[in-house]
Amino acid sequence: MILYLGDSLTRGLVGWSYIKFMPPEPFKNGGLDGDTAHGALRRLRIYRKMKWYPQIKTVVVGIGTNDLLQPHLMGTGLVWKLVFGWRISWKKWADKAEYERVMREIIETVLSDGKKCVLMGLPLMQLVNYPLDELRARNGVLERLAGEYGLPFADVLAAELRTVPDARRDYDWGKLGLRRVGDILTMGLFPRTKDGFSKRRGLELTVDGVHFNSRSGAIAAEAVRRCL
Repeated sequence: MILYLGDSLTRGLVGWSYIKFMPPEPFKNGGLDGDTAHGALRRLRIYRKMKWYPQIKTVVVGIGTNDLLQPHLMGTGLVWKLVFGWRISWKKWADKAEYERVMREIIETVLSDGKKCVLMGLPLMQLVNYPLDELRARNGVLERLAGEYGLPFADVLAAELRTVPDARRDYDWGKLGLRRVGDILTMGLFPRTKDGFSKRRGLELTVDGVHFNSRSGAIAAEAVRRCL
């Protein structure tokens, strides 16, 4: 059994979860919308107490997008600042050094339980002014940790850019976030609309600048599959 530990990219409420495109195998979807590296570590500690956890053979860890995305959105408008600002007191965002420390703890926890660990890189964000250099730096942390611990590293960003080297990076969620609200409601109620959002918005790899469409979901799944 596989535990997929991650955020909304794993859960798949908005956009497609890459798990949908994985070969059929028993799994637990440990994706939580809006979660961060710190949150994933807390949940892993909880999962270890669950009755199903001993059945887990492999943990695929894909976390860290929100540690960059949410602080970025706070700088794009007052509403986003209010939406995410109150979280600071209870949901800590990890800078690069803290991200490495937390990921190291996640890895060592999984390995100490005798399970295989696969690190999944952070994918491309197609949002306007998104800090791609910082995203690459986080992926550099993951790749280095993978080498240090002898783990497989699924480089999703590299796979995406090989497929769509000139992907758009200028989608805007808007200062009021109304598009985001509409996305959540529509895709949650009508999952078949997900790729339609991509097509209408001219987004090659995402449904809304962040979450996977079927194309990028399949790319991510293939990168992870090669590591299993």
